[in-house]
Amino acid sequence: MFRNKTLNIVLILIIAVALLGIVGIVAYKTFLPAAGQEEVVPSAKELLDSQYEIGKMTTNLAGDALIQATIAIQSDSKAAMKEIEQRKAQIKDIINSTLHTTTQADIEKADGYQKLKVRLVEAMNKVMLEGKVTDVYISDIVVQ
Repeated sequence: MFRNKTLNIVLILIIAVALLGIVGIVAYKTFLPAAGQEEVVPSAKELLDSQYEIGKMTTNLAGDALIQATIAIQSDSKAAMKEIEQRKAQIKDIINSTLHTTTQADIEKADGYQKLKVRLVEAMNKVMLEGKVTDVYISDIVVQ
C-alpha cells in the first residue's frame, strides 16, 4: 500500500473503527426498539373483537390417542376475523389435519403444547388473505 508502515497501521485502524461503528449502529437499530416506541398491548375488548370461537372439537391424534379441546382463534383485525368465519370449514380441516399428525407424546413434551399452537397458526396463515392469525387458544383440553 504505502511505503510508510505507520501510515498503513493508522489507516487500517481508522477503517476498522469505522466498520465497528457501522456494525454497532446496524445492530442497535435492528435489535433494540426505537426510543419512545413501546409495544401497545390491546385491551380485552379489542382482543375479543378480533377473536373467533371455533368451539369444541374432538379428533384422533397420530397413534391411538384422542383429543378433545375448545379452540379460539385470535386474528390481527376484524377483517381477518370475518375471513376466518367464512373459512370455518377450511380452518376446522386445518386443525384436524394438524392434530392427526401430532402424537400424544408431542403434546406432553415441555414445549409440545406451544409448538402445536405455532404449527396451527402457520397452517392457518397459509390460507388467509385478509390479515393473519396471531394466536390460537386451546382450553378445556383432554387427551386420552
